[in-house]
Amino acid sequence: MSLLAILKGEQPGLIKSLMNYENTGQFGEYVTEYALTNHNLDGDFVVLKNVYIPLENGQTTEIDLLMVHEKGIVVFESKNYSGWIFGDAEQLKWTQSLQNGEKHQFYNPIRQNRNHIKALAAYLGKPVEAFTSCIVFSERCTLKRVPEQVDRLFIVRRPDMLKQLRRHFKLASVVYTHEEIQEIAQKLTPLTNATAEQKAQHVTDIQTKCPFCGSPLVRREGKYGAFMGCSSYPKCKFTKQIK
Repeated sequence: MSLLAILKGEQPGLIKSLMNYENTGQFGEYVTEYALTNHNLDGDFVVLKNVYIPLENGQTTEIDLLMVHEKGIVVFESKNYSGWIFGDAEQLKWTQSLQNGEKHQFYNPIRQNRNHIKALAAYLGKPVEAFTSCIVFSERCTLKRVPEQVDRLFIVRRPDMLKQLRRHFKLASVVYTHEEIQEIAQKLTPLTNATAEQKAQHVTDIQTKCPFCGSPLVRREGKYGAFMGCSSYPKCKFTKQIK
């Protein structure tokens, strides 16, 4: 926790942090939301969290945070990991390497957020080029080998997020009026009010459906034992371990 960031209003203080801590993942999203909504960015914008976008197959995909800004729509994916982070743009999974030598894999956040953006674009009737993907990692990690920032995609540690956003918006042109921002927000706000039943169904879908293409997961046997794989293989090569 940075004292300077707290004084600048970019990060919550200790008391607010303790009051808003439920688990590591949730806290990472809270800190990111705090930075975005505490008068740290110029321009006209609205921030929405936990947006459940409906898919054509009847499922939903959850967006952690999104910002409808006068200079574009930014979709955030929060990853509150520690250790060293390795990954490239197209591989299925990235790697977290800890100091004790342990290594863990997690879904490629670029592909994950790309799917979020595709769903959001379809729901709003906008091209995917109208959105920017922002992958936000914890300050507790080191991004050892991840893709360089490109147009409409940047990967940052949380302390660098606001600086990157300010630079991004400074170079961008205004594309939405205040009325258009409010119209988009009004269309998305109902999707933030998912019922307990809808949230439970979303969790079930995550466990039984491929997060990348939505096809059912099926049990398969491999060289190292059983695993769950996408039924659309080889078109989709998603797999996950059976715990």
